Amino acid sequence: MTDETEVSAGPIDRLRDRLTPGRICLAVYLVALLVYCALEGIPMDRVGQTGWIIAGMIAVKIGRPWREHVRTLLDWLPLLAALIIYDHTRGIADTLGMPLRVGQVVDVETWLFGGTIPTVWLQEHLFESTVRWWDVGAAVIYFSHFVVPWVLAAAFYMWSRPLWVSYIRRVLLLTYAGLLTYVLVPAAPPWYASARTGDIAEPVYRLVGRGWNELGLRSAQAWLSDAQGGANEVAALPSLHAGFAMLVAVTLWPLAKRWWLKVPVVAYPLAMAFTLVYGGEHYVVDVVLGWLYVAAVMLVAHLWERWRGRRRPPEVTPLSAGTPAPVEPALRTDPSVAKEPNERAGRQ
Repeated sequence: MTDETEVSAGPIDRLRDRLTPGRICLAVYLVALLVYCALEGIPMDRVGQTGWIIAGMIAVKIGRPWREHVRTLLDWLPLLAALIIYDHTRGIADTLGMPLRVGQVVDVETWLFGGTIPTVWLQEHLFESTVRWWDVGAAVIYFSHFVVPWVLAAAFYMWSRPLWVSYIRRVLLLTYAGLLTYVLVPAAPPWYASARTGDIAEPVYRLVGRGWNELGLRSAQAWLSDAQGGANEVAALPSLHAGFAMLVAVTLWPLAKRWWLKVPVVAYPLAMAFTLVYGGEHYVVDVVLGWLYVAAVMLVAHLWERWRGRRRPPEVTPLSAGTPAPVEPALRTDPSVAKEPNERAGRQ
């Protein structure tokens, strides 16, 4: 009788073990997020995104000490403040009187590609009046810039806080390096050079959002149009869309242990580069410079972390009852030092 009761109670006990408070709260959180996205659209503003990310991490940690929840807030709120400052500063970068680069970038792009501008060439060969599958892919890839880096940050935070700190350090370095360039060297994208100044004679269209209508996500298209209307139109050099895609790839590369996991890691920045150039948002020069910024950021962060590691005092391993006592060096190396037959090691 007892054995049958234990056997029948086994699955119930296992189910009870799996239904932890954190998992239950995570399920409730995901349902709430899906309902919100269906009714209001995907949260894209900094405050909204960060609020949902923090709520998700707190939901997973339900049942743990309250200090962990406080630490989550203290870790993420300074990051949120830094990104909000960036958003507001980026918007006024073109009002500081620095000369706008339009024709110069067109000349460089034309020289590099033998008289052809890749954006114009791609739109001439791929753009059609009806939405094609590559338009849908371009819309999804472009939109991922506003989601993937922050979802990755949340995953790192739950997995390893030191890895999160290292990743966020590079995120902020790349963000503010781009901002500094926008202030000092404002540059216009291809669509601007075609529609506003005429430095590109052929028509160039902004195509990165047209695929959303095909997916039935008109709210995403409306959000993107509003965001583009309120953004700094001459913050094109370097492309931080390309830079963040490359930063995600460089960060994930050593973590992808199998070759088939490395394929999407490599494909992501390449797909973003195609999207930006085909969509009229950036020149190839902007994309390559964004990648070079990532290389510089990775180098600076690595050198700083190595320098900081050298300044830290060496860790002292505490002795335990099973740790052998150190032997005096003279007794280990000098054969002339004789020991009495019953003398303990390390004593004279």
